[in-house]
Amino acid sequence: MKPKITFLAGVVLFLIFTITAHAQQQTARYLSMTANSNAFYEYLPQGYPVAGKYPLMIFLHGSGENGPGTVASLPAVLRNGPPKLINDGTFPTSFTVNNKTFSYIVLSPQCTVWPTEGDVDNMIDYAIAHYAVDINRIYLTGLSQGGGTVWNHSGSSSTRAQRIAAILPVCGAGYPYKEYGLTIAAANLAVWATHNSGDGTVPVYYTNDYITNINSAPVTPTPLAKKTIFPVGGHDAWTQTYDPNFRENGLNVYEWMLQFSRNAVVVLPVTGLLLNAATDAANHIRLQWNTYTEINNRGFGVLRSADGRNFTNIGFVNSTSINGAGASYNFTDTDPLAGKNYYKLEQTDINGTKTYSEIKVVQLQGVAEINFYLDVAQNMLNIKTAQAFTNASLRIINAGGQVVSQQILKGNGTVQVNIAKLTAGMYYVDIIDKGTRQKFQFIKR
Repeated sequence: MKPKITFLAGVVLFLIFTITAHAQQQTARYLSMTANSNAFYEYLPQGYPVAGKYPLMIFLHGSGENGPGTVASLPAVLRNGPPKLINDGTFPTSFTVNNKTFSYIVLSPQCTVWPTEGDVDNMIDYAIAHYAVDINRIYLTGLSQGGGTVWNHSGSSSTRAQRIAAILPVCGAGYPYKEYGLTIAAANLAVWATHNSGDGTVPVYYTNDYITNINSAPVTPTPLAKKTIFPVGGHDAWTQTYDPNFRENGLNVYEWMLQFSRNAVVVLPVTGLLLNAATDAANHIRLQWNTYTEINNRGFGVLRSADGRNFTNIGFVNSTSINGAGASYNFTDTDPLAGKNYYKLEQTDINGTKTYSEIKVVQLQGVAEINFYLDVAQNMLNIKTAQAFTNASLRIINAGGQVVSQQILKGNGTVQVNIAKLTAGMYYVDIIDKGTRQKFQFIKR
C-alpha cells in the first residue's frame, strides 16, 4: 500500500503545481481611469513586477457590456475577448516573437457609454502612471462599439496614431472617414482589422473602406494595413479573432501586434502635472493646476472642446517656475460653452516640443446632460435629461448617412423615442436644443 500512497501523493502534488503554474489572475479594480469608466479588470504577467517594462494591451468592449462599473455590472466585460480568455484560463501567459518573449499587461475598462478618443487618452495616461508600461509597445483593440473607438481614436490625430504601436479593431462600428485613414497611414500605424462578410449590425464596408483608405494614401504606409473578412454571417467576429489558435502567416493576433513598436523617447520637461476644473459662482469655469518640477518649460496652452475630440486654444499661461521647481497656475474660462466643456493643457518647451495633460470634463450649470439607453426589447430609445426639452430637434441617422427618423422632443426626466421599426445596425443621434448640439451613437441588435 505504501507505494500507492506515494504515487497518489505525487499525483496530487503534480496537479497542484500544474494548476498553480498555469493560474491566471484577473483583478477587478473599482477605480476610474477616465470620467466614462468607474471600474476595470487588471491582468498582470506572472511574477509582475520585475525589472523592465511590459507591453500594454487595452481592450474596449461592445455596447452590450456598457455599465456603471459596479460589482454587479463589471462582470459583463468578461463575456468576450481577452478578458474572457483570461477568466477561462486560456490566454497564453507569454508570447515569443522574433526570438523575444513578452507578457502583456491587459486592462479592460467598463465604459458607461460609448467611449471618446479623450477617454482612451486618459486610459493610456492612467496605465503609464500606475504600471510598468513599455511606452513603445502600447496596443489598442476592441469589438463593435470598442472597435469603432479604436478606429476613431487612431484616426482623429497624428499624435494619437503615433502613440500606439498597433491596433486590432474587430467589426469596428466607426464610420470610415477618409481623413482618418490618411492620418493612420501617415503615422505608419500597424493595422489588422477583422469582420464577418454577413454582419447585419455593423456593415462590412466599414472595415473594407478603412483598409482601402489607409493603403491608398498618397504615401504608402509601412506596414500596409491588413484585414481578415470571415465568410460567415452575424456580428460575432471576435470569437475567432481573439482565439490564440487562430493564425495568419503563422501568427495569432497577439503575436502579430508584438512585431511592432515605436521609438518614443521619454521626455519629462514637466513632472507632477495635475489639472482640476470646476464651475464657480458666476458660472465660469476655473482651471487650476500644479507641477512638481519644470525644465525648459515655456508655458501652457489651455485647450477647450465641445466633444472631447476637436480642441481650440483659448489662452496661454507662461511658466512661473524658478530654478526648475514646481509652480501653481490658474485660468478662468469666462465664456464657456453650453453643456459639456472638455479641457486639457498643451505644455510647450522652449524649443517648441509639446506634451498634453489629461482631459477634464465640466458640465456647465443649468444645461442638461443627456444620457441614453435602449429597453430590453430594443423598441424604445430612452433619453434621460435633467432639464426640460422645449422644442428640441432630434434626428436618427443610419450607418449609410440617411435620416431614418426625426421628431421634436418635449419634457424632462426620461423621454422615449420609438425605434421599433428600425432594422438592426448602428445609428447616430443628433439633438439640437436651445442652440446647443449633442450627439451619440447606439447599436440596435
